[in-house]
Amino acid sequence: MDLLTFPRYNPNDIITHIRNQILTGSEAKNLSKNDLFPNPKPEVLHMIFMRTLQNVYGIRLEHFYMVLSFFFFFFSPSHRERFLPVCRINDFQIADVINPKAKRTARFLSGILNFIHFQESRREIYMEFQWAYKSALEKIQQLQTANQEAAVKLEKLDTIPVEQKAEFKQLSDDIQELQQVLNQDYRQKTVCPIYMPKLAQVFTQAAITPSIAV
Repeated sequence: MDLLTFPRYNPNDIITHIRNQILTGSEAKNLSKNDLFPNPKPEVLHMIFMRTLQNVYGIRLEHFYMVLSFFFFFFSPSHRERFLPVCRINDFQIADVINPKAKRTARFLSGILNFIHFQESRREIYMEFQWAYKSALEKIQQLQTANQEAAVKLEKLDTIPVEQKAEFKQLSDDIQELQQVLNQDYRQKTVCPIYMPKLAQVFTQAAITPSIAV
């Protein structure tokens, strides 16, 4: 267990981090180096471990004093196996709280503080992703709203007002009638020139044929 997988903090850093990241209010203000070093006080360790579980798992204080005592709660396999190994602490014992030693206490607290630092850094990244997702969602909603408004405007442009429907129908009928006249005139001007030479030839042959017979 001497091969650490987390940084070992010195006593002064441990006290500072506990004040800033675990304890609050009068508990943080009243914590002194003598409470943990060189002879850790069991009641102070109880408080630190209890506040740590509260911060990590969001457990309210009154839950520690209901059916389960703090010792049963903290040292029950479910919580010990969930939390302490995550901090790379695998040899924690009840004696480390009842009769704590400075060296082991420093190592345990270093592991717990290292995990709390990691948790805070991951929380910051998570909040950044959450903010980016929220911003993207708001942008999508804005685009959807703009799209709906544009669709309504387009529908209004394509819709003929009631007061103009009669005029529009009359105009459409006039345009259709004019188109028919133009088409008829076009056919007359196009078809007649095509058949005129043939008609002239027929008339010519009809005029020549009787004279030959005579």
